Amino acid sequence: MRPILIALFLASPALGAETASFLSIGVGARGLGMGGAYTALADDANSIYWNPAGLSELEMREFAASHAEMLASTRLDFLAYTHPTSQGTFAAGLTYLSQGKIDGRDSLGRPTAGFDASDAAVSAGYARKLDFAQVGASLKYIRSHIGSTEAQTVAADVGARREFGSLIVGAALRNLGPGLKFQDQRNDLPLRLAVGVAYKFTGGHAAAAELVNGPRGAGTDAAFGGEYQAVKNFYLRAGYTTQTAVTGGSGFDAARGLTMGLGLRKEKWGLDYAVLPSGELGRSHRFSLAIRW
Repeated sequence: MRPILIALFLASPALGAETASFLSIGVGARGLGMGGAYTALADDANSIYWNPAGLSELEMREFAASHAEMLASTRLDFLAYTHPTSQGTFAAGLTYLSQGKIDGRDSLGRPTAGFDASDAAVSAGYARKLDFAQVGASLKYIRSHIGSTEAQTVAADVGARREFGSLIVGAALRNLGPGLKFQDQRNDLPLRLAVGVAYKFTGGHAAAAELVNGPRGAGTDAAFGGEYQAVKNFYLRAGYTTQTAVTGGSGFDAARGLTMGLGLRKEKWGLDYAVLPSGELGRSHRFSLAIRW
């Protein structure tokens, strides 16, 4: 039963109107450990996903890799590279979702031959600091593969960010594009408008909140989270998001919406981990590595 739920959640068009749901899963264990409230706080290579304007905060080149063990044989991998220059920060990213072998069913629910499904997005981004704000944008090529059917398209993300002392305000429009066309049916990408605020406390602590709206009928979700520097360079994180709507499960898995994480961040490298319970779908584990030079 669980593999079927996963396939419906990730491979099928969302709400009967959207497809490429993998674009809304989120990357990087730091932001996800804080409930995904990362649009304003994003200041690392993962910014190319959350808010490309945050790329302008980088002062060193950075390579980031994250891996998500989601459920059954479903895995999400993300790679990003950023290159700051005197003219702004350039970045590239790759997102790949593999769902492995999915059991096929006919119209009567009887087992048929299985099929493979995967999704990928390749991104190129740029950001720079202006007098009034930090701004950024990224362009991505998207490919979705389900069985013998394949669809391709392009999309863009744009973002802005501004700091008022310890207070940060950020906004991003994600997945602006024409959608994916499978055979004769075209479905919209998961267009999302995210607006967030974050506050950096003395001692390396931070708190963040944001709203994410799907203008094409996906509704509005809220996210809250924060990180606490327990000892030097070691962080504890927690958050909550209304996006995780799958009910059921027991124990920790039933705590849908809750997120937890921890991280070790040094000047030249960082390691992060997050866990996200998702009701009947179980829980997913996220791991991230960052190297700076």
